[in-house]
Amino acid sequence: MMNQNDIVIPDTWQALDVAGWRSPILIFGASDSGKSTFAHYLYGRLAAQHDKVAFIDADIGQSSFGLPATIVAAVGQGRGDCGFPPAGARRVSFVGSNTPAGNIAAVLLGLYRMKRFALREKADAVLVDTSGLIDPLHGGVDLKWAKVELFRPCTVVALTRERELEPLLSPLRHLPDVNLVEVPVCDAVRPRTTEARRAYRAACYRAYFASAQRLPLVYRQLAVFPDLDFTPGRLAALEGRDGFVLALALVESANDTAVWLRTPWSGQGQVMALRLGNLRIDMGTYQDTRL
Repeated sequence: MMNQNDIVIPDTWQALDVAGWRSPILIFGASDSGKSTFAHYLYGRLAAQHDKVAFIDADIGQSSFGLPATIVAAVGQGRGDCGFPPAGARRVSFVGSNTPAGNIAAVLLGLYRMKRFALREKADAVLVDTSGLIDPLHGGVDLKWAKVELFRPCTVVALTRERELEPLLSPLRHLPDVNLVEVPVCDAVRPRTTEARRAYRAACYRAYFASAQRLPLVYRQLAVFPDLDFTPGRLAALEGRDGFVLALALVESANDTAVWLRTPWSGQGQVMALRLGNLRIDMGTYQDTRL
């Protein structure tokens, strides 16, 4: 193994013939498979051989560089710009939950927006890090197949441990236009506890809202989704004309016409919609709970 930018790189990853992989590239793997670490590593290798690489992070529970409950995409600034996260143009789409289960439509809408963003940016390669939801009973396999249909990937990388991905991989092996690369889960990967995952999300929210200020919005003049339930602490997004996030916000209070939010929004861009999530963030601990 070697170490690259604080990532321990197993020999099996270094041996991959990435130069022959065509885009789009999707990465599949269960939770605690090292999927996001592999995606980070793969981005560096792709950025060394392409002029512009788009990285789409759809792991809404444990995002590599975005906030929990969001899908984020960013592009590199040129060949050899291997730093992570990519330093170029960035867009954020709000899902409003830390799990795709029960939120598949919002996840797919966000990914559709990110696909269009990557096309507009004229990315030479598109890399998608997916979530760790694979349980068929919670829609994991259906969601992965929807991502395959949406992106029509030329390459799918599966981080495998025993046969947990088999319901997904078995049909993929027979698609003639897909290069399926199966990589064993690295022995160095260690499971993270539920408490550790919650602590990570709380730390992300705490840092993001550190500079937040109180903002009143006359919501009767905005498109508000999906309801008018202004529960204190509810996570929300201020969205611009293109549906992308201008800033996240926490509900403080509301009356018949206005809602008061805590948000770091700078005032740049016009708010066209207020989208409410299904998470409540404790404003003292920044721990999230589902509404």
